[in-house]
Amino acid sequence: MKRRRRVRQFNGVMKNNLFGVFVFVILLCGFLTGRLVWINNVKGSEYGKRVLSQQAYSSRVIVAERGAITDRNGIVLARSEKTYNVILDPDVILTHDYYMEPTLEALNECLGYDKNTMLNVINGNPTSKYLVYERNIDYSKVSEFNKYKSSHKFVVGVWFEEQYSRTYPYGNFASHVLGYATKDGGRYGIEQYYDEYLTGTEGQEYGYYDPELNSQKTTKDAVNGDTLVTTLDFNIQTVIQEKITKFQETTGCENIGVIVMNPQNGEIYGMASNYEYDLNNPRSLEGLYTEEELAEMSDEDKMSALYKMWRNFCISDTYEPGSTFKTITVASALEEGVISPSDQFDCQGYSEKGGWKITCNNKDGHGRLTLAEALMKSCNCALMDIAEKLGPNKFYLYQKIFGFGAKTGIDLTGEATGIIIPKEKLKVTELATSSFGTTFNVTMVQVAAAYASILNGGDYYIPHVVKQIKTADGITVLKEDQASVRETVSSTTTEFIHDALYMTVEKGTATPAKVKGYLIGGKTGTAQKRPRTEKKYVVSFVGFAPVENPQVMTYVVIDEVHDESLVGSSSPATKMTAEIMNEILPYLGMYPEGDIVYTVDLDLLQELDSNIHDEVNEGNLPEDYDENAEEKSEEGSDDNSGEDI
Repeated sequence: MKRRRRVRQFNGVMKNNLFGVFVFVILLCGFLTGRLVWINNVKGSEYGKRVLSQQAYSSRVIVAERGAITDRNGIVLARSEKTYNVILDPDVILTHDYYMEPTLEALNECLGYDKNTMLNVINGNPTSKYLVYERNIDYSKVSEFNKYKSSHKFVVGVWFEEQYSRTYPYGNFASHVLGYATKDGGRYGIEQYYDEYLTGTEGQEYGYYDPELNSQKTTKDAVNGDTLVTTLDFNIQTVIQEKITKFQETTGCENIGVIVMNPQNGEIYGMASNYEYDLNNPRSLEGLYTEEELAEMSDEDKMSALYKMWRNFCISDTYEPGSTFKTITVASALEEGVISPSDQFDCQGYSEKGGWKITCNNKDGHGRLTLAEALMKSCNCALMDIAEKLGPNKFYLYQKIFGFGAKTGIDLTGEATGIIIPKEKLKVTELATSSFGTTFNVTMVQVAAAYASILNGGDYYIPHVVKQIKTADGITVLKEDQASVRETVSSTTTEFIHDALYMTVEKGTATPAKVKGYLIGGKTGTAQKRPRTEKKYVVSFVGFAPVENPQVMTYVVIDEVHDESLVGSSSPATKMTAEIMNEILPYLGMYPEGDIVYTVDLDLLQELDSNIHDEVNEGNLPEDYDENAEEKSEEGSDDNSGEDI
């Protein structure tokens, strides 16, 4: 009798169980997929390196090419040149006896290496897989070796590693602006400030040999650094450096700085200080010291000399600005409405301020002066009266508005802050002496930026030396937007300053700054250094052209002129400015028009006194006056040393 087979039915419980299993499988797949995506995105690089490290028996870094630096017109100022290192792999060469002789022959014939020497090197490092034998060989040798190897089967264990060396085609050109690069990155200037952009990203190559000794590689390409397009103009910078070199050779001084700037946007066309140094050999002191002097110097002395040579006087050193600051004082008072262009002042050769007798640069007195004449003749007494009307709170406020006592933010390393007197310590005497630029310290770039804002109608631009940053493919990643960060003065004040400073050059203290056929305006400055009894001076001049709509401004500062006949005279600074302007104005498309006359507001000017004194501020402070003004303000202190010195 046959047993009847029982048929099981697919009931609801089974359906629920199957559905549960299905859902579980789907969720598990979803979880695993999500986990794989997460691992790939977050841990992919790490795990990839682990896999590569397990399969690779050798690896090398692919060095990124450091980005180039050019002037505003595309002239290359710094570039990286590709060189090669000779890499030996003794472990592979010693794999079979028949590899040795062909490899030694190739090294001798193509690279000029002695066979016995190479044999000793290989046998002396039998387990090495990466041995750097020689650095910085030329590509012609690499090409010759590779060509030889292609026709000789048993030449193994030799390859070439690419690297880059930094070169500066023009040697000492703009060295204090550019800085230099080492294998560890940029040092000083643009090279350090923009190091992140210039450096790029290294690549990596992992490799191994298969049983047939064929090279198998996995490569992650390097990303080259970006190109910096600077605001520097090659021709203008060249003129500046030539004038400085000539002055140092014929007259000499302790320090000198020159800045040429576009006052309309803060772009710096040229900046130089003292003798520039060779960027291709930045640790060489030759030329600055004799062999005998170098032989007598200790290592510490040499390092101090190097730091001084690398230092950018234009941004890292501070000094009392002297009478160039009078323009700032007048502009501030005009903005506050405490004076007007029609005001007049009396000068008897000195003023009593806070119980001290403070003399004018003309000890005999200027007599009755208009406001414009106060600037033209650089009258200390008039400026003290103006500062008194302005008051300490407003005086301090405008110092801050014009950027003094703080870094300008220029894109260079080592900028100092300067030192201004805190407003609570601006007593009667301190306010009086500050009005004509003594008892506080500034940097050149601070003065240049402040003047630019007055000349352009009141827009304060952060001075800058880089105009644009582009990738190696030419894509712009950063562009200076030339935006004004604040307003300093009104256009009415600007117009008055244009007129007054034009007359300062035409018939005032700055007549050596004249350039035939051009409308030049400017202001001289002379400050007596401390201790005052030593009779040492910092002289300066700010010049601009054309007067009605300034397109270029030149600022020259000379510290301690060596010629005793010129001590305390601002004429070396005004004459150098005239020489620079005479060469760069035609280059910038501004051409002379013969003897031209600029029409000024005659209501602002009285008939000029022939007794115009060069503004030597000698004796304007009592020698027993306790100058405690150089106390550091609460906003910051002047490191006066640069960031990396």
